[in-house]
Amino acid sequence: MKFGRSGDSKAKRIPIGKIRKTQLITTFATGAIAEMPEYTVVMASSNYWSGEKLYEPNLQRLLGMNYFMEPRYTESQNPMGNADMPAFRFPQIHFCPKCGKLDNYKNFGDPKNKKCAVCNKEIVPSRFIAVCINGHLEDFPFEWWVHFGNLMSCSEPSNHHKLTIEFKDSTGGLASIVIRCKVCGKERSMEGCMSPKALNGYRCRGKRPWISMKEESNDPLECDAPMRALQRGASNAYYGITQSALTIPPWSNGIQEEIEKEWGDIQTALENGLDETFLVQLINIKFKDTIASGKYTTSDYLDAIKKRYGTEQEDTIGYTEHSMFEDEYKALCSGYEQTEEGEPEQFRAEVADISPFLRDFFDEVVLVKRLREVMAFRGFRRLTPALPDESQDSYKGIDLNRELMPPWDKPLKWLPAIEMRGEGIFFVLNKERVETWEKNNAARYEKLKKRLGDLRIGKDMFSPRYVLLHTLSHLLIRQLTIDCGYQEAALKERIYSSYPEDGTIDMAGILIYTSSSDSDGSLGGLVRQGESELLEETIRNLLEEASWCSSDPLCIESESQGFNSLNYSACHACTLLPETSCEARNCLLDRASVIGKPDDRDIGFFSELIQNDSDDE
Repeated sequence: MKFGRSGDSKAKRIPIGKIRKTQLITTFATGAIAEMPEYTVVMASSNYWSGEKLYEPNLQRLLGMNYFMEPRYTESQNPMGNADMPAFRFPQIHFCPKCGKLDNYKNFGDPKNKKCAVCNKEIVPSRFIAVCINGHLEDFPFEWWVHFGNLMSCSEPSNHHKLTIEFKDSTGGLASIVIRCKVCGKERSMEGCMSPKALNGYRCRGKRPWISMKEESNDPLECDAPMRALQRGASNAYYGITQSALTIPPWSNGIQEEIEKEWGDIQTALENGLDETFLVQLINIKFKDTIASGKYTTSDYLDAIKKRYGTEQEDTIGYTEHSMFEDEYKALCSGYEQTEEGEPEQFRAEVADISPFLRDFFDEVVLVKRLREVMAFRGFRRLTPALPDESQDSYKGIDLNRELMPPWDKPLKWLPAIEMRGEGIFFVLNKERVETWEKNNAARYEKLKKRLGDLRIGKDMFSPRYVLLHTLSHLLIRQLTIDCGYQEAALKERIYSSYPEDGTIDMAGILIYTSSSDSDGSLGGLVRQGESELLEETIRNLLEEASWCSSDPLCIESESQGFNSLNYSACHACTLLPETSCEARNCLLDRASVIGKPDDRDIGFFSELIQNDSDDE
């Protein structure tokens, strides 16, 4: 990663550090603050990106994109080489640890903007920033703060750049950090700066430093949201929002994989209205070797291209995340074995045997031996991971004008994305048992539904069934990491639960999978655990482990834990996972839904197995 805008000859481009490719669309995507060895930066808008085109038809259709762009990623440390991912220095406000000068890094007199020219000490970036709920970001307004919101109270209000910062040893916390104006002598500690109303009266100017520091890059939409002070490394300073899709048949087939490599040129030809005769000529040129080998014919390519382009031209409004998840569910349930020789296709799924011990509880177990996931970065939020309720006191009368801050300045036909490959195990719970359990426990989760409100956690799938599936998924991941050696953060979940409002098919599935951007597939260790005998042992161990938590009896009896009290019996000791593994922010979990409670085992979906185990012993 380097300073400067790609393609801008005037920008100063300096190599500053490395970030993993997956982090470039998650933790450190556009608008995120990244700590590099020598600089602190904000990752630049995708308008400045360059990379390789990616295609995933279902995800393109869902997000209304023509294609996706995978960030360019090299090992080069050559300062004269091409910039990979651009970034801008932020915060701009720094201080000298010796003399205490607090100012823009450009005003310290050092031509390289790294030291205080007077003290010859390396300057340090301010740890304070200011953000708003609409995603804007700027340096903390130290001048405004030290003058208590009234800059005109200074004896020389137009004479800026005269602040100092002092760290006192006599007290702890923010009270020990004192800001002083050298012009008028006013001083103020940073105590209280983090409170929600500390910056009341300071107007958000819509700053977007990930685009540029120039005023013309400010958001054209007027923002009346209150500013909040945060530390630059605070967890609520940045929430990346992604959308992913599995590549399923027919798009995972070998011929579609071949077409994808040339899709840019083919798509351009089709959009220009070129006739079928020209298209046939283009096919014979692009796929000359494959056609000559006899693997596919010109007619095969023509039919596959027409089908793909026809799908792209369909109305995207009617294709929702619901539609995509239902399509994936059907593909996973059906399984898919490669029928053609040669390179393996992007999706392979084989229905496995189920042991008699589990047969009454699972309708299907599918070994997903090969899968491809494309994850796109849609944008980001600050302060809250989802759009807050405007009725809350903090946001009454405020125009919450966007669901997320997009990764660009002006809309593009693509989004940043990465391609990952891996393997997994797909579980389908017994339909009749799920329906019976759901009917018997509907009342138990009414309070949880009320707390959830309009928060879009759980992809609009929330129901008692979703709580059961999600909890079982977490317990499976925790157990599988013990059984097959993966770290918890290496496994992910994908929950397929019926949509209560407008679902078209009945779903009760869980996909536990691993995917990586820097390796082609995996070694098969996870898939192996789906085999009949090994899976039975995994479930037995899971139920034994889940039956007891070090926080019991408080945990198992709880109906109010986690974010917004959106968990019942679920804590770090028994159920929660790393945030990268969970699709619902570690919410909507209840261990009792799987194993029951000591005084009411009927709550648990698998309570019969626990009782049978006890009887066997």
